[in-house]
Amino acid sequence: MMDAVAQTRSGIQFIEQERAFDASPDGPEAELADRLVGRWYVELPRSSKTEILQVEELLVGTSLIDLNGEARRLLQASSADELAGASLARFVAMTSRPAMAELLEKARVGSVEVTHVCLLTTEGAPVGIRLLAARTGEGDDRLVLVGSESSLPDAALDELIKNEERYRRLFQRMPIALWRVDPRGVKPLLGDARDAGVTDLVAHFNRHPELLDLAMDSITIAEVNDLTVQLFGGRSGVDFIRPIRSYWTARPDTLRRVIGARYRGLPQYTEETQVCGIDGRVVDVVMSMAFPPPDDIDGDCLVGMIDITDRRQAEAQLRELQDEFAHAARISMLSELTASIAHELRQPLAAITTHGDATMRWLATEPPAVDRAVKGLEGILKATERASAIIQRIHRMAINEAAQCTSVDVNAAIADTALFVKHDLQSRQVALVLNLEDGLPPVFGDEVQLQQVIHNLIRNSAQAIAEGQCSRRCVTVSTARQGDHIEIVVEDTGPGIRPEQAGRLFTAFETTKQGGMGIGLTLCRSIVTSHGGTIEPDMSFCDGARFRIALPLQVSP
Repeated sequence: MMDAVAQTRSGIQFIEQERAFDASPDGPEAELADRLVGRWYVELPRSSKTEILQVEELLVGTSLIDLNGEARRLLQASSADELAGASLARFVAMTSRPAMAELLEKARVGSVEVTHVCLLTTEGAPVGIRLLAARTGEGDDRLVLVGSESSLPDAALDELIKNEERYRRLFQRMPIALWRVDPRGVKPLLGDARDAGVTDLVAHFNRHPELLDLAMDSITIAEVNDLTVQLFGGRSGVDFIRPIRSYWTARPDTLRRVIGARYRGLPQYTEETQVCGIDGRVVDVVMSMAFPPPDDIDGDCLVGMIDITDRRQAEAQLRELQDEFAHAARISMLSELTASIAHELRQPLAAITTHGDATMRWLATEPPAVDRAVKGLEGILKATERASAIIQRIHRMAINEAAQCTSVDVNAAIADTALFVKHDLQSRQVALVLNLEDGLPPVFGDEVQLQQVIHNLIRNSAQAIAEGQCSRRCVTVSTARQGDHIEIVVEDTGPGIRPEQAGRLFTAFETTKQGGMGIGLTLCRSIVTSHGGTIEPDMSFCDGARFRIALPLQVSP
């Protein structure tokens, strides 16, 4: 009892000294107090003197007005403005909230007491404080909290121990692989890069691969959970405590981007990648890494990984089925184009026959007309090349092979497709107009599959015009660059798309054509989506049907 009275008396004396220092803020005593004693000026929430607020209501409603240099140091704040207006609840540990609320309530009615509390810094670190509170004289709702650093209260220490135990249980039992990574070894490398004015660390690593090697040997794993051991074929967590080099031999490019993200000050980084296990397996994962705050250069990073091997296998099987589906559709399309193919081949074959007959006649003259015979042979070669090109196009459409992604000239692919469908459109008395923007950059994809999409849309338009007995009979294909993608527009002068059809256009086995199977547009969307693009009908177009395709530009390596 006597200790409490003594503490209260000394607290009153301390408050009176603080007020004296405030009255002469330029004196050496005030400067000493500012260095050794923290002062937090707060404003309580409005309430009557007889009203007792709940603990959370009181702390949340109490806001910081100002604080001195020592208070800023204790809370690790760079300036008073940074915390002005902040709720006091943000800086009070859960175990100390009842004591803090009691301190504020007593100070509001004029009582001064000393209490031992645990405050939290701006980064959430606990700080023990011996604290007292008193009115400032500027009204009943304004208080000054005065205190100095001390050991943590017993309750706060107990809570820290419980939090550590909770963290350990969570870390070990989380249903994802977790790594705690120590990046301090790479700090000198990042410092040298900043001193050299490097802004793009990934490009810097590309120019100096030896620096990435150094980073891979400097960053170490400090801790892993049980699922990591299971996923990557270890015997215990100790097996993983080593530099990270061995885990990224399959995908060192991921590590380049991870370190680059940390260098740019990002709070986290996520990508799908591959990690090499202790047992030599390469595991497909989604990796997400959380970085410490930029000012905590020695803090650990937390890495979470989810095994997506089954998903990748399912995606590969889906792509294989899609390729089979696309191949079946191309074979069906070729069977429908038999007349067009025969017409296309008839012209070069006829030219070969004509030039061959002429060449034989020129060689049969006396003396042989060699120069004219040579020209005839040249005509045969040109016709042969044309026939060969037609057969090659048919072969590419007919063979069943996995998608071969390369750099694709969209305009050339469309022009090639136009040759394929020319006779079919002529037989339906439908004109084909190409409005292709010059100088378009390439896209990355499978040219045959992309041609299949264009071919399907053009033939759908031609069939719709023919079946609708439209007076205007034209299909227009346009291309243009739109930002970071190429836009392909296929429009026609047919009967158009009815509003009730719009939601079912890409539904498999839904069709409005007599004898149609309803797989064409479904396949088109599947192909375009696999290329990272989109295909949608333009329902605002009133003069027929219009489809817009957007394909991303090829990314430079």
